[in-house]
Amino acid sequence: PLLGKNLLKNSNFENQLVDWHVPLGVSWTRNGGKNGSAGFVIQADKPPQDRYIHETTASQCVLLTEATKFTVSADVHLQGLPEKNTANRINVIWNESANCSTGGQWASYLQPKPVSGWQHLERKNLTPALGAKAVKITIVQNGRFSSNGKAYWDNVRFYPSEIFKQSLTVKNIDTATGKKYTLKPGENYIRNGDFNKNISGWRIGWKTQWSSLQGDLYPGAAKVTSDSPAGGKGRHAMMQCVNLGTNRKFILGASFKTGAGSSQLGSGRLRLDWHQGLNCSGRSKIDAHWRDPTYIAGWQKLQIKGLQAPANAQSATIEIIQSVKGAGRFIAYWDDIYFIATE
Repeated sequence: PLLGKNLLKNSNFENQLVDWHVPLGVSWTRNGGKNGSAGFVIQADKPPQDRYIHETTASQCVLLTEATKFTVSADVHLQGLPEKNTANRINVIWNESANCSTGGQWASYLQPKPVSGWQHLERKNLTPALGAKAVKITIVQNGRFSSNGKAYWDNVRFYPSEIFKQSLTVKNIDTATGKKYTLKPGENYIRNGDFNKNISGWRIGWKTQWSSLQGDLYPGAAKVTSDSPAGGKGRHAMMQCVNLGTNRKFILGASFKTGAGSSQLGSGRLRLDWHQGLNCSGRSKIDAHWRDPTYIAGWQKLQIKGLQAPANAQSATIEIIQSVKGAGRFIAYWDDIYFIATE
């Protein structure tokens, strides 16, 4: 692939709206683009006041080249400032099918600032999801938050910015390396998943400390405190990377308990990402299966069975996510986290 070669067709809209999938609310302009050139105009209808999201979306699906990094950029001009900045966006979505029909995974976005005149937007260093064959570029306007304004887009580009390096490819799991990291079925890949003495071995997000008083089977747990000054907020509480070895099928589990002292409701999530390289490097993919706790008192066990590692995955990130529903504090305890191979 050529560095900087735009994968999108008709990206400057000189050929009207050919190659773009467009709905009502999208039109072509002969001279409304940047510097008086052709352009793309989107103006969503004002939707009814209901609880649904109303978006007008144009899109184009393109096959990925064998590159490790990509860049997306565009020029945009807002005619009428929106109620919320999120009203206008270009979204980048990785897809596992060549026609962008399956396996969509969020990548990134471009979002204009609420200013007049043309502005250039750019996002660099986008790494394709593990197994992605194509990318879907969508130009979106939210009808409720756009204040009946128009967005003029031009020069939309998506191009490879770093050429594929042979050393980064993983066609098959290296036998010698695989054996080094392979554990027998039933052995825990997680380091310090029982928190018997401390919380070492984990990367911390929210305020997390060791509790000697709490614990599911035995004393010792990770106490995670989620604080928000205003509005709901969710983020990683704890993360750990493990190398898989040659095993392909796994079970992931953890124990969870809501703590006393919370002033706000909250929740959590147990999930994992697969990675192409060792030590959680290279392309990654969020597994489609996860577990959230329910609103019950006491300890509860979360478990995900039948996890299947992609053929070319060499590592995984085990993620504990915790959220607080609004302004206030939510406290929870996590314990006995395990990731074991079944075969």
